[in-house]
Amino acid sequence: MVEKWNRSINLVSRQDIDRLRSRHVLDSLSVSAYLHGISILDVGTGAGLPGIPLAIVNPQRQFTLCDRMAKRIRFLQVVKSQLELPNVELLEQDFGTAAPQKRFDTAVARAVAPAAKLWPMLEPALNPGARVVVFSSTQMETADPVAKSGGEDMTYHYRTERVAVPGSDQPHVVEVLERL
Repeated sequence: MVEKWNRSINLVSRQDIDRLRSRHVLDSLSVSAYLHGISILDVGTGAGLPGIPLAIVNPQRQFTLCDRMAKRIRFLQVVKSQLELPNVELLEQDFGTAAPQKRFDTAVARAVAPAAKLWPMLEPALNPGARVVVFSSTQMETADPVAKSGGEDMTYHYRTERVAVPGSDQPHVVEVLERL
């Protein structure tokens, strides 16, 4: 479905379409162990990554896939219907500008923004003890230095984790921010 729809709406880089499984699907699944609680938000989901693969392997959890572009949400409605995913809800919204309608136990973000910029935007939508999992990079040193440095006004605990992605030579890095 991604390959078909990608011709008319840019869901993933055209250069990546041949690496869809390894670069996008398996990478998305690499954070499954870091999900916390029942309600999961995938902010800036785009093609449904990481939300759709995670929803498939975590049917006991409820996923809200949020994107600001109506054409991506239309694509995801087709995906949700064809894959019969009752644990997926779709939300067309620019999360950075609208007040949250719901609270979540985990928020995941892949290719959206650095962790330190995401936290203030997502914090109002997080339950107590919630976490934000940000796909950072394949290089540990590129993790967000602002988040690393902390400070007295920090409202979260920050750590980086290396995750193995099958078919990738380099471990990927995710940043985990846990609400204090």
